[in-house]
Amino acid sequence: MQKHYYLDSFIVEEVANKYKLLLRKFRTRENGPAVDSMNRMGLKYKRNFGIALQELKEFAKEYHDDHEFALFLWQKTSREAKILSLMIAQPDKLSKEQISNYITGVNTSELAEQASLNLLYEIPDSLNLAKEWCKNKDIYIRLTGLLILSRSALLNKKLSDSEFETFFNILPEIAKENNFHIKRGLSRALLQISKRNDILKTKVSKFINSVNEYNKEMASWLKEEVSYYI
Repeated sequence: MQKHYYLDSFIVEEVANKYKLLLRKFRTRENGPAVDSMNRMGLKYKRNFGIALQELKEFAKEYHDDHEFALFLWQKTSREAKILSLMIAQPDKLSKEQISNYITGVNTSELAEQASLNLLYEIPDSLNLAKEWCKNKDIYIRLTGLLILSRSALLNKKLSDSEFETFFNILPEIAKENNFHIKRGLSRALLQISKRNDILKTKVSKFINSVNEYNKEMASWLKEEVSYYI
């Protein structure tokens, strides 16, 4: 269950007033057709204004690094508040409990994408946390772990091969699934790992071949999305 974190009373009043103004801006930019499109794609939120991500990035500039406001926004139910929270929170200021609160609040593929892209990849020890999240029973938490793994493989050149090789003890269990989001996350992670060097490329190829023994559907997907490009 997602926890709520409360700030000092004077800060609560300040951020609450700030949120009221922000909410007015959200309402003036509400896009019904975009909401309908998201619903058809399975992106369902308790409240969704249908505001484009690019426009939310513009909002984020106004609240840049406003960490207290970010924590406040994550407690709200609207899509826009949660995405904006992920865009403005400061990863180096997050406590363990707050990290846990963020990851347990990820409940759509869009939030998994935004969480890995804008915040959770940047926190200390993110790759080890991703390893634990890849073991979680919740689909969207697992997806977030896979997306952080993919991003780490793409961007962090300082990581050793062994830090990625340890994931191959976890990935077979994930590869048993045929959920679309998990297939997409797993293929992205494997593709980026394979691009690091020939040793990891060979490791990825062997893994994909082994998947064929217990999940032909997943193996077919990985061959098309990963093997074709390596």
